[in-house]
Amino acid sequence: GYIKIKILPYDFLFPPLPKILLWPMQNLSLILENFPYVRNFAGSLFIWAQKPAEENWKRPMSSLVEHDCFKGQLSVVVPSRNEELNIPPLIENLQACYGEYIKEIIIVDDNSRDETAKVTENLALKDPRIKLIRRSMPHGVGRALRDGFAATKGDFVLTMDCDFQHILPELTGLFDAVADGADMAIGSRFSRESVLLNYAFTKILANRGFHILANLLLGKHFRDATNNLKLMRKEVLKSLVLESDDFAANAETGLQPILLGYKVEEIPISWINRSVDMGFSNFNLLNTGPNYIVVLFRLVFRKWMGRDIVRCPPVKQSIKT
Repeated sequence: GYIKIKILPYDFLFPPLPKILLWPMQNLSLILENFPYVRNFAGSLFIWAQKPAEENWKRPMSSLVEHDCFKGQLSVVVPSRNEELNIPPLIENLQACYGEYIKEIIIVDDNSRDETAKVTENLALKDPRIKLIRRSMPHGVGRALRDGFAATKGDFVLTMDCDFQHILPELTGLFDAVADGADMAIGSRFSRESVLLNYAFTKILANRGFHILANLLLGKHFRDATNNLKLMRKEVLKSLVLESDDFAANAETGLQPILLGYKVEEIPISWINRSVDMGFSNFNLLNTGPNYIVVLFRLVFRKWMGRDIVRCPPVKQSIKT
């Protein structure tokens, strides 16, 4: 019944190293493990078998609610573009795992060409907590996040993509961290306990390069501030000002709280690349990558010059009426 079986060498082994070299070597191992030929020298094997997605999401999930502080206070923001296939399983599994937490699920339809809006509207008829925001052109993840954030009413905000529908049980780590006092918890794809499946080598290289540079320039230590799987308190959200219109806004939602002094924790999560039945990602490294660098150097300049990290007024919303 499997549609794909893959065996990958995993976990390069290095000799004992000074602490200062350990972190660069860990990043190097993540890159080498996904390099087509070099990874043959890895230390062990990782076996992955994938069942058809339709059967996966229909398998019922159990409630994972543990913390009273989140009950009825969680706003979930999902920027979506051409996600008609993924919205139903994502919402169904969110309701199953964290239904008692959820105050609202805000689907931001970023000018989709498919039936994303219609599918969401049909689901909203069954559950009034599901809300649809329909955006006009121009589209962009940053624009969608701004509009979605502006509509939130809960004391806690979870932002995520449809890609994360298969790992919802792992979100318990984010809730645990915030319940224990963190202001924000980020799902980290690049912790040593994380698992990446079918993640493009070019994206790994770009991500690791960006974070190594960001850590050096900002004098901080974080592994995956750019992932759009974040749980934050409402006061953190209110302090954010997203200036980027595209995927680079994910860097702003991660770096701004760190530089503003909030307590940010990174929680290891898995990441599974989209299968054919899930549609295609809208992320384009060549088009978007330079904008991440712009975000980084803008924040570096403000930090080094002693200026406010967040200083620009919010951008006007672009919601269809």
